[in-house]
Amino acid sequence: MKRFPIGLTFALSVSALLAVMGAAGRTSFRTQQTPKESKEQPKKVKLDSDSLDDKWGEVAFDHETHSVRKYNPDGASVTPCTFCHHTDQPKDSLNAPLVTSERSVALTADVLKDAAATPVKTCRGCHLQAGDDSKELPVVTKDGKRVKVDNENAYHINCFHCHDAAIKAKSELAAKISGSDPKGCGKCHVAK
Repeated sequence: MKRFPIGLTFALSVSALLAVMGAAGRTSFRTQQTPKESKEQPKKVKLDSDSLDDKWGEVAFDHETHSVRKYNPDGASVTPCTFCHHTDQPKDSLNAPLVTSERSVALTADVLKDAAATPVKTCRGCHLQAGDDSKELPVVTKDGKRVKVDNENAYHINCFHCHDAAIKAKSELAAKISGSDPKGCGKCHVAK
């Protein structure tokens, strides 16, 4: 019987353990692959997995918690689906700078139960990654500058708007939402 060198066995074991720990450290929970559109609400998804930023990577987003708990900044209501999925509401319900509407009724979980309901697009359906010129990106004015609303900007605009409003309403949420970083990047993003 041949003996496998102890040092090699130890090195392979440590490498495997580090690989598992590294993968587990990137996100605190298992995320689903998100299809381009779906009628099924995801529980947990990765946002920004293709980030162009050299420092920050993906965000593990708990869709289920944000869509069923009273996470609206008022603390008394569930954030409506249309806060993020703004194309899923009637045109007369849109507020500037939103202009695209693809439904005659506002999106809710109950709307998706109808077999004839249109599937919901992901953010990437319209807000492509910066540098992808296959589709014209929406543009907004932010801090006096015209900004293309690629998927990263769309996430940041929505997330910051809601998180800032929540902190303003309840200052004790500041540490939970943003941690020690004023922008809270490290609280949501995994560093690369």
